[in-house]
Amino acid sequence: MSTKRPGKFLALFLAAILAVSVFAGCATPQEEKNNDALPTAATTAAGTEPAEAEKPYSGQTVNVLLNAHPWQVAAEPLFAEFEEKTGIKVNATVLGEDVYWDRVNLGLSSEEPPFDVFMLSPNMTGYTGYTNGWIAALDEFIEDPDKTPASYQYEDIYPYVVDGFRYPNADGKIYGIPLTMETYILFYRKDLFAEQNIDVSALKTMDDWMEVLDQLDAAYKDQGISAAVIRGADPTMPDELLAAVYNNWGDRPYEAQRMFYFDKDWNTQFTDPAVVEGFKTWAKILSLGPTGCTNFTWYDCTTQFAAGSAATYWFDASLFASTFEDAEQSQVAGKVGYLAVPPTATGHGTTHWGWGLGITENSKVKDAAWQFVQWATSPEVEQATAPSTGGPVRAATWPVMKDIYGEEYCAAVDESLAMSAPGYMYFNGSGEVTNRIIDAVIRMSQGEDAGTVMQWLDEEAKAIVEKSDLKTAS
Repeated sequence: MSTKRPGKFLALFLAAILAVSVFAGCATPQEEKNNDALPTAATTAAGTEPAEAEKPYSGQTVNVLLNAHPWQVAAEPLFAEFEEKTGIKVNATVLGEDVYWDRVNLGLSSEEPPFDVFMLSPNMTGYTGYTNGWIAALDEFIEDPDKTPASYQYEDIYPYVVDGFRYPNADGKIYGIPLTMETYILFYRKDLFAEQNIDVSALKTMDDWMEVLDQLDAAYKDQGISAAVIRGADPTMPDELLAAVYNNWGDRPYEAQRMFYFDKDWNTQFTDPAVVEGFKTWAKILSLGPTGCTNFTWYDCTTQFAAGSAATYWFDASLFASTFEDAEQSQVAGKVGYLAVPPTATGHGTTHWGWGLGITENSKVKDAAWQFVQWATSPEVEQATAPSTGGPVRAATWPVMKDIYGEEYCAAVDESLAMSAPGYMYFNGSGEVTNRIIDAVIRMSQGEDAGTVMQWLDEEAKAIVEKSDLKTAS
């Protein structure tokens, strides 16, 4: 399915779905009055204790596999309230992202998966699960009023986030319910920019920012503060890299699920100037990072930035504001600025992504699992978790973000989503392509010629297309 500028679709959708504001920066005074503060966990998640007749799955156990994440940190303490309300026992396992993906793939492929519910990503993991029949379609649960009451307000979840959990494309069935959404923005240290007399409002383009990074490198490198931090050889890095490429792509169409790298006939496009520039930008920023940054994951990046060891943090999830503004986790709380990524000479855009909850096809307790998923993604629980994620997926929750994170953050997210594309790439062989993408970026950051590296990547991608028989399959 060919896609033209998803930001335009998003703008039309937002205008159509709500007469009220979606994002905090646009909230009406009455909305802000009605949302002065988020309810506490006790007032939102516990609810009224139902009669035993309303606990049809009491005594069942739902095994839940979670990635260590701000949503998990906020939601897990509420699980006991869910157990009391439903009589369903929740057995939760939390893993760091470095091992989470392997455990998910191994579990999904089992005839008796060790988990019933898991945090799902709209990428190759979900697509592989769909193609192999490992994950359950959720449409029948959503559409059944006996299983999903009107109070769940499913229609309040943004469709453009839900679409990332449809397979095989945006017209397919729903295999996950969104938990959080994130768009990729720029974080910077206001105090360091003030020390260097840098007027952020005067930095209009990506080129302007690249010059400033050199200035920051010269000023702070000897003090143990890097000019920038960005993901390196992280398996998820290619997802964020799509934002850097889209920032150069412009209004040209591209193929959904293939993004900017393959045309409708599966011809490779890694030598396209916009793709090359996106990779060069990432490699340049990576080269200005701290020692060992070529292996940095998002956790390493956020740790460095929160510790005050980096002046800027590029193309990463807006939800990390929740960490940076928490004085218990961050030494830069109150000192962080938030901006949409700056435009390039050929475009201006970013991408968005999200986490959701899915159910394994072979689960023996699907109905109880859906009860948990429905509760965990309910309006009440999202209000309790939103302060930790900074990225609610429901329209009704967004207006309160202004009071929590401030106007600058909300403006950055608002502007970013208005020009954002879904950053999802999945097809047979996409895992191999992303591995080559990581190799290419690392090589360029270490000084190899961009033209040579991108030509190598293009040839590698062609070989993967042939091996995966993608042209014949399409």
